[in-house]
Amino acid sequence: MRMCCSARLTLLAVLATGLVAAGCASPPDAEKKAADTAVAAAQAAGAEKYAAQQFAALQVAVKTAEAQMTAKSYKEAKEGYETVKRLADEALQAAAASKAAMKTQVETQVAALEKTWQELEQKAQAAAKKLKPDQKQAWDVATTTVKDALQAAKDAAATDPAVALDKLRTAAETIEKKTADLAALTLPAKPSAKAPATPKKPTTPAKTTP
Repeated sequence: MRMCCSARLTLLAVLATGLVAAGCASPPDAEKKAADTAVAAAQAAGAEKYAAQQFAALQVAVKTAEAQMTAKSYKEAKEGYETVKRLADEALQAAAASKAAMKTQVETQVAALEKTWQELEQKAQAAAKKLKPDQKQAWDVATTTVKDALQAAKDAAATDPAVALDKLRTAAETIEKKTADLAALTLPAKPSAKAPATPKKPTTPAKTTP
């Protein structure tokens, strides 16, 4: 009777060990799904651009987890996908923080450039009579360029502030050029240099004969 009970206990222990082993051998589908969702969210947030360092580490972790999954090393793959999810969440947070900081930078630069351009336009209007037709046309083109760039920067500030900063560089370069043009236009004309007068030759008194 004791032997029978002992045999049953041994059998149950073997079965339990087998079930645990079978559980460990199952593909970590839930972890993989969670990791894939987190990676997609990080990519949608622009982590590759705004959190490049974190995104690079994430890509390495993804490749490692996928290799473990392919090799059917499910225990390691489970841990690998958990790491992927953690790194994806970190990349998402880093991207959001970076974009928020850049958005603030864009808003500050937009306000400064708008003020500079308004002041420059007032000076240009005061000097309008001095503008030649081709110069006036150049000012019209510059006005369109600056206003379009500033508006594009405002539109992209929240979603893609890196693009917004590129637009602001275009506006700043145009403003800088037109500032120099206006400064050259309003400089007082230099008086033309007169040629020095040719000195007169001294006249020699005529000799008188005695």
